[in-house]
Amino acid sequence: MQKLLVTTILLLLIPLFGMQAQTIEPEIASLYERHWEIESGIYRVLKDGKVGIIKANGEIIVPCEYNQVWNLDDNGFFRVLKSGKAGVFHISGQIIIPTEYDQVWPFNDGLAKVLKHGKLGYFNKEGEQVVPCEYQQIWAFDNDRARVLRAGKIGYIDRNGNEIIPCEYQQIWSFEDGKARILKDGKVGYIDYMGNEIIPPMYSHIWEFEDGKAKALLEGQMVWINESGQPLDIPIPTNDYDESPSTKITTKGNKEKEVLIEDEDGNKTHIRILGGDIVVNEKGNDTYIEIGGRDRDRYRYRSRRFKGHYTGIEFGFNNYVTYNNSTSLPASDSYMELDAGKSNTWAINAIQWSIGLDRRGNIGLVTGLGIEWNNYHFSNPIILTKDDEGNITYEDATRPLDKNKLVTTHLNVPLLMEFQIPTNRHRNSFYFSAGGIGGMRINSYNRIVYDDNEAPHKQKKKGSYNIQKFRYGAMVRMGYRAINLYGTYYFSTLFEENKGPELYPVSVGLSVYLDL
Repeated sequence: MQKLLVTTILLLLIPLFGMQAQTIEPEIASLYERHWEIESGIYRVLKDGKVGIIKANGEIIVPCEYNQVWNLDDNGFFRVLKSGKAGVFHISGQIIIPTEYDQVWPFNDGLAKVLKHGKLGYFNKEGEQVVPCEYQQIWAFDNDRARVLRAGKIGYIDRNGNEIIPCEYQQIWSFEDGKARILKDGKVGYIDYMGNEIIPPMYSHIWEFEDGKAKALLEGQMVWINESGQPLDIPIPTNDYDESPSTKITTKGNKEKEVLIEDEDGNKTHIRILGGDIVVNEKGNDTYIEIGGRDRDRYRYRSRRFKGHYTGIEFGFNNYVTYNNSTSLPASDSYMELDAGKSNTWAINAIQWSIGLDRRGNIGLVTGLGIEWNNYHFSNPIILTKDDEGNITYEDATRPLDKNKLVTTHLNVPLLMEFQIPTNRHRNSFYFSAGGIGGMRINSYNRIVYDDNEAPHKQKKKGSYNIQKFRYGAMVRMGYRAINLYGTYYFSTLFEENKGPELYPVSVGLSVYLDL
């Protein structure tokens, strides 16, 4: 703890004293294949295909054993990746979180959330696992307490991982005035702030407390209780549970039904079903409500079949982002930087199916089938290749390049919920749709065009380049009539896990709808 504190203080004081950043010494740099300065005097280095972090004087902070090491965060921590597992190093060289977790979140208020085998836990900044990975969900800490879910039951833990309220409740509502409503085995009660059951969960329902008392339903009987759950000898108002009036249902011809409601005084209410116009008639003590006389031809005219907007031609621009949604790539992946103005996408969406969800035909599901071509134009003069372990890497081009791009072709299947807002012309609508999209890669290649007079002038190198066979993401579309804008974001990475940079494809563009 003292070592961590002293190191952090020194890092804060160095800029104040105007010290000059150290430059890596040549004999140190020669020990590594590549090096990049990520902070003043701190370098990311590559050796035998593995990444690490060193100081300018050669002192090792993170050994070259990792597939990826992310930049230093504001708290002095490096997130690392090794064989698909994540961990955390401190700038002092201390391992804070070992590389055995499926995901590690940044430190927040002194704690970092981790995921292992689908269960969540927490580490503190000293490298102690204060909350074991045994919870399906952990909500944000509030007043040093967090609501947790384990085996489908809810409880509360403190910042040291102690269960102050055991995970045995189906639901725990928000605390108000030091107590919270609970649901256990289908029954309602109350607990205090420390989890003590001040009102045992034995009631079917408890109404809001007023003036220290509340109505509760116990085994079908209405009772008054105080804030300790003790029954009170107070009569229940007679209007709380009036008996429902007698109801008769009779059937007439032509499948028309009439509902007759008659109270104890003989007053009657008639509701006639099947029709359109609502008519209320009062005769003496009787009230008649008729639903009938609907103009069925007019109804058919107003009803329309839902038809979505997917088929057509699309054109847009490609890019990809890092795990934290940044277009600025880490130094180790900088060779993948794109020329955004030349990286484009276009698609032909040839098949569409529409499923209406309302009678007006304004809401429905849209799916279909399209083919999409993605062009990723590199801004650096490199040629993609693979290392001895089959991972994506690059070679510096030995000839001047005019073009250098990675091209992928996918079959896409979307599933979108579309909402249409009709204008004065019934078929001309503003529309908005959102949902998921999946794709299957059917082709990929690296296209190179040289900018010299030597042969060959062009090269097309086919291969998978470790690009994912299947991808999935989210899509949004909005437009009017034949023109709409669209955007996609893929949750799956461009390359297979641990076989290339961790990059997530995105695209935006314009689509021309064709009613095929």
